[in-house]
Amino acid sequence: MMGFPESSTKPELVLKELREIASKDLDPNSKRMFGHTYDTGLEEVKEVARKAFLMFLDKTMLDFTVYPSVLELEREVVRMSASLVGGDDSIVGAFTYGGTESIMLAVKAARDYYKKKGKRLKLILPVTGHPAFVKAAEYLEVSLVKVPVDNETFKVDIEAVKEEVDSEAVMIVGSAPNYPMGVIDDIGALSDIAVDKKAWLHVDACIGGFLLPFLREVGDDIPKFGFELPGVTSLSMDLHKYGYAPRGASVVLYRGEEYRLNHIFVHPKWPGYPIVNMAVLSTRSAGPLAASWLVLKSLGREGYQRLAEKVLYARKRIIEALSSMDFRVLGDPRGGIVAFTTGKISPTALASSMRKRGWYIQVQPGSRKLGLPKSIHLTISPAHADVLDNFLRDLEEAKREVEESGGISPEEVASLAGLIESSSVDEVLALLGVSGRGGGLSDDVLSIIDELIHYLDPDLVEELLRRAVSKLFT
Repeated sequence: MMGFPESSTKPELVLKELREIASKDLDPNSKRMFGHTYDTGLEEVKEVARKAFLMFLDKTMLDFTVYPSVLELEREVVRMSASLVGGDDSIVGAFTYGGTESIMLAVKAARDYYKKKGKRLKLILPVTGHPAFVKAAEYLEVSLVKVPVDNETFKVDIEAVKEEVDSEAVMIVGSAPNYPMGVIDDIGALSDIAVDKKAWLHVDACIGGFLLPFLREVGDDIPKFGFELPGVTSLSMDLHKYGYAPRGASVVLYRGEEYRLNHIFVHPKWPGYPIVNMAVLSTRSAGPLAASWLVLKSLGREGYQRLAEKVLYARKRIIEALSSMDFRVLGDPRGGIVAFTTGKISPTALASSMRKRGWYIQVQPGSRKLGLPKSIHLTISPAHADVLDNFLRDLEEAKREVEESGGISPEEVASLAGLIESSSVDEVLALLGVSGRGGGLSDDVLSIIDELIHYLDPDLVEELLRRAVSKLFT
């Protein structure tokens, strides 16, 4: 076991070691990843964003009285963000380190808003809603109810939402768009419910907030989803997604200060200086904030429109090509996400075949028990417009290869699932080669795991994944 290093080492030697460790990673700037990266393809923008990040790297956002620039930059970032989603001068917000933190703060704000009225918050979440809301409900001890979506459109079932709004202490969640399928919920209908029932409506626009407005401006059919709808109370939008800022950077917005007040943490009752936090994290580098501000000002409306046009072009071509390959696109994607089912072939086998060709596409295992389909998820970046011909050619070749070679059969999955269900958790982890002895998981093992996730009971999957990750990080 490696302990703390006894002696000093020249930084350049340690940097060499770091490069060797990083050599195992995929390259987020390769234009070959359809997930976990949002690539403009504009090297000059990336370069100046990194410079801004480094300029503010050692400045903390903890105390704006020490670094007043932090206050100015945050106010401007919030103002620019709000202007994209129907906001006026009454809209307030905060800069956070990511969508999960933005969502966590919005849920806390709603919880405490109703707590002051002597009521307990109930959170209504579509099954396609982001798990960050589940995490927030767990951390903040909020009652959570999941509601179904339409099996064809994958939009939240409006009637199911209405049935669950049984008190005034309710937070409804709508996605613009949802992550799994890239489908925008009927935010207008949810807004009507929120107004009628005096409910809190949060719009999760983490992955659409900085794309959908510009897609609309370049001619795409994008419905209203922001503060122009009277029922929207809060909204989250990530700068490190289609805002193209470095990670982590997000914004949470509120319709008025009376809602945001409940998310601000203040504690003067100790011997130190008064602690005032506008986010969950306390000491955090101002680097992401400065880089976000720079990217927004640098690209401007014109730059974001050009990037939106590239995403729109790539999305349309991909959907057309998927149809010609007999894949089925799920729902009606209206952002930068496309999800599709692969028919008789395994999504995990297709992803593995594409990985061998140098591409990353994301497997969504779904769940047999919950009625959620297996699918492939593509997050489209502007830079993908430059490599579409190669990607679509390789996708067709990968499909043909998987069709000819087969892959793990349903019978084999069922047999392995039966073995797992009759074994202890430690035996299962050993069987799958999961240990705390370094390294990760091979593509073959990941493919089997994805198939099992779909087949097994979700509660068992949850326990297995928790234990497996714990071992891998040991």
